Amino acid sequence: MSVPKIDLARSGWVLLALWLGALVLFRAAPGVDLFVTGLFYRADTGFSVITNPLWEWLRQRIWDLAILVFLASLICWPLALWKGRAVARLSARAWGFVLGLFFFAPVVIVNGLLKPNSGRARPANVDLFGGTHHFSIAGDFTDQCTRNCSFVSGEVSAAVALSVVIWLGAEAMRDRLPRWGLLYIRATAVFISAFITLQRVGTGRHFLSDAFFAGMISLSVAWLLWGLIFGDWLARLQAWRARGSRS
Repeated sequence: MSVPKIDLARSGWVLLALWLGALVLFRAAPGVDLFVTGLFYRADTGFSVITNPLWEWLRQRIWDLAILVFLASLICWPLALWKGRAVARLSARAWGFVLGLFFFAPVVIVNGLLKPNSGRARPANVDLFGGTHHFSIAGDFTDQCTRNCSFVSGEVSAAVALSVVIWLGAEAMRDRLPRWGLLYIRATAVFISAFITLQRVGTGRHFLSDAFFAGMISLSVAWLLWGLIFGDWLARLQAWRARGSRS
């Protein structure tokens, strides 16, 4: 399977622009979070706009798929290293990318660092939407939640990581896929992230900023890992260190 070509410089600038734009938007205009959440809230019935059981079933299946891909990478990465060849048509470097993406983004950064320490109450627990806690601006670390807090969304982070893997997998096989097949897989990847974002926001589990920054964390980790594993960043770093040691 060939490695897709990615313009790391251009994608890096895009990510930076998105980070800065989102920080300015959600910090300077926190009402955006409240407005979007309010679209799904009803004073008499709460977050009842999205109540179809099919949505919850699909959400669970996407979550199961993300866990399955992560577990597969835990097995296939060391196996590919040990055998010295591809496993399930993916090289050790490709499996290492998948493993690193899921481990560092959803597991370590989102669920390990931010969610336990942000203290941001979920929308359904905020007094503006029928709860008892106060609204917190995105990025503020507060005391309105003690565990499994709102900032940021673990499920969105995992969904975006899954979408990245699916999208890059399609790009790697684009020479063997019909055009409609490539577009279908791309659309599936986008749908997974969009659906989980809508479901988490629409059910009062997360604010829009929680979902957006969760996705940005996964995309940024993917960009960094791609540069380290498939780019020339390590070679540049080694050359820079070699020059420094000679000077």
